[in-house]
Amino acid sequence: MITKIKNLGKAGMIYRRGQQIVLESEKTGEHIAVKVVMHDSMQGWLAEKLNGDYNWYREHKQDSDPTETEYWKFIKKAGT
Repeated sequence: MITKIKNLGKAGMIYRRGQQIVLESEKTGEHIAVKVVMHDSMQGWLAEKLNGDYNWYREHKQDSDPTETEYWKFIKKAGT
C-alpha cells in the first residue's frame, strides 16, 4: 500500500548539499549567499562562503548557546 506524504515540514523545502541559498542575520539584517554542506533541523546550516570558509549558521535558539550567538533565517535559493 502506498501512502501519500501530507506534511513536508517547511513547505517542502529541503536544503541539499551543494545548493546555494541566501540567509539573513536576525540581528543585523545582513544577507549572505552560501553553499550548503549540511542542514540540521536543530543546529542550522553548515555552509561554505564564496571565499571557501566553512561556518555554522544557527537557525534556532537553544539553551546551550552562548549569549553572543547570531541566528540566521532562510530567505531564498540563490539566483531566484
